[in-house]
Amino acid sequence: MRTLASIKEIAALHPIEGKNRIELAIIDGWSVIVKKNEFQVGDKCVYCEIDSVLPEKPEFEFLRNKNFRIKTMKMGGVISQGICFPLSILPESEYKVGDDVTDIMGVKQYEPTMDREPKSLGETQLDSKKYPKWLMRFKWFRKLVRRYDKRGSKAFPAFVHKTDETRIQNIPFILKEKQPFVATEKIDGQSGTFCLERHKSKIPFVKDKFEYMVCSRNLRLFNKDNSSYWSVSDRYDIEKVLRKLIGNFDWIAIQGECIAPNVQGNKYKAKIPDLYVFNIITPEGRMSSLNAKNICEANGLKFVPIIDTSYILPDTVDKVLEYAHGKSAIASTLREGIVFRSQDGKVSFKAVDPLFLIKYDE
Repeated sequence: MRTLASIKEIAALHPIEGKNRIELAIIDGWSVIVKKNEFQVGDKCVYCEIDSVLPEKPEFEFLRNKNFRIKTMKMGGVISQGICFPLSILPESEYKVGDDVTDIMGVKQYEPTMDREPKSLGETQLDSKKYPKWLMRFKWFRKLVRRYDKRGSKAFPAFVHKTDETRIQNIPFILKEKQPFVATEKIDGQSGTFCLERHKSKIPFVKDKFEYMVCSRNLRLFNKDNSSYWSVSDRYDIEKVLRKLIGNFDWIAIQGECIAPNVQGNKYKAKIPDLYVFNIITPEGRMSSLNAKNICEANGLKFVPIIDTSYILPDTVDKVLEYAHGKSAIASTLREGIVFRSQDGKVSFKAVDPLFLIKYDE
């Protein structure tokens, strides 16, 4: 689970013009509005990131009109991302910088419903099609299904990582890396993973078998349906592409962002589901963005727009966030941000444009 609440140190405090009761705290690379004189530079605090949903407790009642969710906001001409509390909000103990206190705080992550796990096996599309509904009402029958139907598991493939990137604000030390990075547009859609796994034959002269998998951000989707994931899989015949690319590898995966008329408000005005690839991964690791782009284009796939092939990081997080602001290359709208990758593909992080988050109330 993502670390949403952790122990941080106040790195700096800056006045906000025209405001006498608040000031701007700098925590790692985050800028956060706090009450004036509540913290001093060097103080430890509990920092909750944007996308945090705090529990409905008296101490957080002031967040009720925001549904207890922490979002990017602008006040006094400055942008604030996150919220800070003194250590007294936690049970008495010894806390050190970096400690994850998400569970102690009772913080949950705000997630679109499309990424939530099914409540029970009987609610999955697989069972409703394969087994009589009246039988699925009985707990003993659902247990029987789980025992004999291996496909009942919704587990994400263990050999490939789920799609996610660290925000620049959490790793400001990366700014010391002055190697050239590939900068690609971050697209606001649904992250999908498409895998092909080899099952080696134990019988001489018998060909290996291959298993194709379509996944959302968190789940494997066993049943072919009208979701954007299966739609783009069919549109681009991704299984055929993976069979062509797998070579002698035990597995290969393509990860990309699905956009569609019913996804994230359809900021890109897509008329049909589409896919923009951002990763090609094998057991050897993630391919470089430039190699992945060439492979995608040679096989009829779209790659996320490349903004710069040799971007050198500036000295401040604010400068990176300024660079992240701009127009999308795929539609007449703001881009969500930028993903930065080292030339070899091994180092990767993202910068999400705060102005994009404010515009779309995120």
